[in-house]
Amino acid sequence: MTRSATPTTETGPRVSRAFVVRLGLAYLGLYSAVLSVALVTLALRVEHVDPEHKETSLAVAAALGALVALFANPLAGRLSDRTASRWGRRRPWLVCGVLGGTAGLAVVALVPSVAAITAGWCLAQLSFNASIAALAATVPEQVPLAQRGTVSGVMGFSQRLAVPVGMGAAALFSAGPAGFLVPAAAAIGCICLFALPLKDSRAPAERRPFSAKEFFGSFWTDPRSHPDFGWVWLTRFLTYFASVAPVPYLAYYLSSRVGLSSGSVAMTVALLTTLNYTLSAVTAAVCGWLSDRLNRRKVFVTAAALFLAAGLALLAVSTTLPPVYLAQILLGIGSGFYFAVDMALATEVLPSSDDVGKDLGVINSADVLPQSIGPALAPVLLAIGSGGNYPALYLFTMVVGLLAAVTVTRIRTVR
Repeated sequence: MTRSATPTTETGPRVSRAFVVRLGLAYLGLYSAVLSVALVTLALRVEHVDPEHKETSLAVAAALGALVALFANPLAGRLSDRTASRWGRRRPWLVCGVLGGTAGLAVVALVPSVAAITAGWCLAQLSFNASIAALAATVPEQVPLAQRGTVSGVMGFSQRLAVPVGMGAAALFSAGPAGFLVPAAAAIGCICLFALPLKDSRAPAERRPFSAKEFFGSFWTDPRSHPDFGWVWLTRFLTYFASVAPVPYLAYYLSSRVGLSSGSVAMTVALLTTLNYTLSAVTAAVCGWLSDRLNRRKVFVTAAALFLAAGLALLAVSTTLPPVYLAQILLGIGSGFYFAVDMALATEVLPSSDDVGKDLGVINSADVLPQSIGPALAPVLLAIGSGGNYPALYLFTMVVGLLAAVTVTRIRTVR
């Protein structure tokens, strides 16, 4: 079902529970396919194919994939803003994106070379980020302000639960390729469940020509003209860096610093990841609803920065397993506080209802960049001194996270 172009919804009718459930499932399916790979299984796959150079190979694959995602998200958002197909402007990008992403993960899972893994991951990032851009754009177009905290919390719940769900589903079938392909198959089903009944809109027949200026403008929203947009972008970048950047190195940290045997690392990583992301998911759902009730967003971001900093500081000084579990609890609660209001905060500072997909794509680049900068910077920090300097990695990340508690105070138009 399509209709003429629809502006962002500020005070329109409330969306149904069925819409919220379908949106949550779409995010759960899509992020199960993306985050379980980016944070866990990509590292394990690289280690299996290239054990002698696993840190460097992982850094290259993750950095290149994130670089592709950085440009894919806003460009796909811009193109979906302009799409005037009979199927609407978001639906084609949702469906085609998840299919292309599945093809990329199949290459990662089945071709035993670092070059093929890197190429497949780049294709997956390109395609999945097209879906992410289109999916995010449906929120300001469909959801009124009074519900955006609740919906943001549901989205945060889904994103954080995606990793343990994706890993658990793969474990039910087998190891190896299933860890990539089972979450991808689930993503296809969840996206189609959301996209097919979506009351999508088409771009207006009269629109600006897609010139070189339009193309390059897809990657930029001027923070001087829209300062709150810029502060939201920076706050998201800092918070995502603190919650995501060190995660791919957790298995190596447990082996090198805590001293776990290779046989117990995989199970311990699974337990820690499940603990972190489950707590984060529950916290996001509860605090998203609470933020609507209180009509507050920024206080949750401040709380997130403090909890993340505490968890990262504990990881920096820990050499035994019990404090690592406590650190994961703090990190899970902290990330949950942020994801509860992340999308609500972003949609309340959008400069124009005509460029929703593009502007949210620019915002989304703030969570893609840490996936590139983090893995590229981590080997430098780890190499300080005699090598394996995990305290330097986690303390640096802690400082980055604390800065988010400062930048969020600069946002003026959101409480």
